[in-house]
Amino acid sequence: RSFIMKKLNWKSILLSFVAIFSLLLLGACGKSVEKTYIQSINQAKKSDVRITIEHQGDKLISTDSVSKVYYKEAGVSKDEIKNIIDNYDAEFKDVKGYSHSAEYKDEYFVEKTTIDYTKADLKVLQEKNLITAQKSSKNDYISYETILKSFKSIGFKEVKDGKFEELK
Repeated sequence: RSFIMKKLNWKSILLSFVAIFSLLLLGACGKSVEKTYIQSINQAKKSDVRITIEHQGDKLISTDSVSKVYYKEAGVSKDEIKNIIDNYDAEFKDVKGYSHSAEYKDEYFVEKTTIDYTKADLKVLQEKNLITAQKSSKNDYISYETILKSFKSIGFKEVKDGKFEELK
């Protein structure tokens, strides 16, 4: 049970980073869309979280997350995690700009989450607790620099050229 709570708390913490910050309105005019890759990997617990962040200047465009977690090392059964994820999917299935899927293998599961901030309504993301309410409502986008710093503060490392470390 403690893993389930940790999993849910971890997920809500991860998703909350999107708007914890006061956002700065910096112009993204004329800048091309760039990708940044970050990863949090734990060989002992056999968990691997990879996030691709698309941004234009400081404006966050989208985040794509792929998590691979082994049941045994996480201390959870396939059925327990399937139940948690099914409930999660039911709660967020109608959120515009948000997509989520999970694939269950014999020894591990792979979870994919995408948030397209160009399609999502920030107020809906806040209401669903996918992002934390912003202190300032003047800004209509999320700061790439701020979100990158937040992910790094919880142990994510930047990955050059999409060359992620593999689980052993």
